[in-house]
Amino acid sequence: EARGFIFGPPIALALGAKFVPLRKPRKLPGEVISEDYKLEYGTDCLEMHVGAVQPGERVLVVDDLVATGGTLCAAIKLMERAEAEVVECACIIGFPKFKGRCKLNGKPVYILVECRK
Repeated sequence: EARGFIFGPPIALALGAKFVPLRKPRKLPGEVISEDYKLEYGTDCLEMHVGAVQPGERVLVVDDLVATGGTLCAAIKLMERAEAEVVECACIIGFPKFKGRCKLNGKPVYILVECRK
């Protein structure tokens, strides 16, 4: 669940931006907001610190992969609830046969490697 942490901080550093971790339930200390989402095999949840993102901030969501789009969609919803603007998403690996991009409401998604099989 934390594989995106490998890529997020160096990208944030290169952009001169802050890094905001999104975690599974009960892994962040302090007050959090959460967003449930569906997986192929059940449900899960993402949490973010309250106040980690300010209204009007522009956000790049970074994750290791996109398949169903559930995790990215939950991340976008968390940012929007904080009144931030998700401008695009970036993933290292994409599985296009799962149509994960369809759930992102037109947000641009940049994928480094697409698995076609």
